[in-house]
Amino acid sequence: MLVIDRDEDWLAIGQPAHAWLSGRIARVWGNERFAAPDPFEDVCLGIEQHDVAWIDWDVRPPLFAPARRAAAFYEAPFERRLALWEQAPQRLLATSAYAALLVSLHGRNIHTRFGNPDDLPEPAATQVRAYLAGQEAVQDGLIGALGITRAEAERGGDLLFCLDAVSLSICHGWLARDLPEVDGVAIRMEPVDDRTYTLDPWPLGVSEIELGLHGRRLTERFDDEEALHRALDAAPWEPLRWTLRPA
Repeated sequence: MLVIDRDEDWLAIGQPAHAWLSGRIARVWGNERFAAPDPFEDVCLGIEQHDVAWIDWDVRPPLFAPARRAAAFYEAPFERRLALWEQAPQRLLATSAYAALLVSLHGRNIHTRFGNPDDLPEPAATQVRAYLAGQEAVQDGLIGALGITRAEAERGGDLLFCLDAVSLSICHGWLARDLPEVDGVAIRMEPVDDRTYTLDPWPLGVSEIELGLHGRRLTERFDDEEALHRALDAAPWEPLRWTLRPA
C-alpha cells in the first residue's frame, strides 16, 4: 500500500493500482528515440501486474503503530515483505511466463539498486542473498524456456523499474528526479504543479497522457487493527488525476 500523509488526513493507494498506472504508461511508451515494449503484451502485462503479490495484503494491511494508520509498503515487516517478493513471480506464471520473469527481475532490482544487501544487518543480509540466488535460478529457467537472452529480459526489467518510479513519483508528489535508465538514457522528471509532470527527453508515442486512479481518504488514526480495517472498508474513494507531458 502507498500511504500519503497529508495535513488533516491520509490517503491509501493500493499497490496494484499504482502498478496498473505504470502499465498504462507502458502501453504508449516508444517513439523515434525509445523502442516500444517487446514483446508488447507480455511486457505491458508484467509492468501493470508487478505488484500482484500485494493484492491480499492491501485489502487487510497491518497497522503501523508509530503513525496510527495503515503500514506503507516500505513499513511492512521485513520478513513478510521479502516473502511477498519470493511468491510474486508465481502469481503471474499461469498467465505469462514473460510477465513472471519481469516481476522476478523487478524484485531483484528493488533489493539491489536501492542498496547493497551485504550492508544489511544479520539475519536480513543472509535472507536477501538467499532470495536473490533463488530468483536468479527462477530467471535462468524462464529465460531458457522462453528462448530469449538475458539482455532482452533485462531491457524489460529496466523499463519496469523506470515506470515504477514514474508512478511512485506522481502518487507521492515527489520532487524532480532522474529516472532509472532505459536504453542507457536517464529521463528527467519534473513537477509543474501537483497534478502535472514533464519528462525530458519525451519517451512516449503520444503528445501527452492523462492518468488517474482512486485512493481511499481517511481522517482517523487507530490503535486497533480491526478498527483500521473497518474504516478502510467504509472510507470514501477519492479520484486522483495527473498529466504527463514533454518538457
